[in-house]
Amino acid sequence: MDRLDDLVIITEVDDPAFAAPIFRRKFAAEPPDFEHHVIAFLRPAEGVFVAANYVHLWLRDDVGLIGGAATDGRAFARLAADQAERIRAAGGLYLQTLRWTFAKFADRCEAFFGYCGDARAWEVDMAAGFEPTQHPYLIAHWHRRLGEARRGELVARVNGWGPF
Repeated sequence: MDRLDDLVIITEVDDPAFAAPIFRRKFAAEPPDFEHHVIAFLRPAEGVFVAANYVHLWLRDDVGLIGGAATDGRAFARLAADQAERIRAAGGLYLQTLRWTFAKFADRCEAFFGYCGDARAWEVDMAAGFEPTQHPYLIAHWHRRLGEARRGELVARVNGWGPF
């Protein structure tokens, strides 16, 4: 698998301003001003970094809530055709950002949850290892071995919080 290290840098940033233009375009709002902001930066030219994908992570109790995912397709216009194809062949920036987030924060929660109603995002979420729950739009990523009872407790609690 192509690691994309020469094209993509995924990192957590403290300042949500890095993601604000992407988030505003998708959600017509400001990004959350708390917790963890993960951004995939494209490197289309030497010394140039362009924020292209954003994921917000909120660690709440013993779960990670992933939301606010947004990709700026215009950032790809800065890439050469072969660079853009490499990213597509690797599953895209959102998939890469999710995988990075899961790996980085795996030791800080029992499971990750998402709330997804977008068909394109759903495909990527499933490719990243999320699974549907019995609740519409609520998805779970079980990166730890948990019994069915514990899984049920977590799903019920997160569902009780409503969309995030």
